[in-house]
Amino acid sequence: MIPPIDFTRWIDEHAHLLKPPVGNKVVFEAADDFIVMVVGGPNARTDFHVDPYEELFYQVRGNMHVNVIGPNGPETVHVREGQMWLLPARVPHSPQRPEAGSVGLVVERIRPEGQLERFQWYCMECGNRLHDVELQVRDIVKDLPPVFEAFYADEKARTCAQCGALHPGKG
Repeated sequence: MIPPIDFTRWIDEHAHLLKPPVGNKVVFEAADDFIVMVVGGPNARTDFHVDPYEELFYQVRGNMHVNVIGPNGPETVHVREGQMWLLPARVPHSPQRPEAGSVGLVVERIRPEGQLERFQWYCMECGNRLHDVELQVRDIVKDLPPVFEAFYADEKARTCAQCGALHPGKG
């Protein structure tokens, strides 16, 4: 059994890991069913993640917002300090923590082997989907940077077929 932790102290002790370029740290490495991680700001992501399961956000310090692609196009959900929000499964989302020192708790289900998830990029001018990658994520620190770098390096993938705008790449 995993013992309880002093969460505030844990955040303070790991604050040096909650900064770019990665900005997150798993709290309970030995967990079997959930990924419980703390994410710090600032960050500036341009990708949208599509999880097969719900995702829980609790904003511990500072504020954040989550850009989502809803049924009527792009939307923004604000999650203020002390607020909690449950993101539905399969909604493209891009969590943004613009404030340095902001800290959020994120809880996701561990994906079983074979359960793929998606990373997508959208045109910032017209909202058209530009690029879509499906993969098995086992370690976000190791698995995601090559996917992101491949998109950033591919001008054709970053050019909107609908309006011709060029996605800037990295946030």
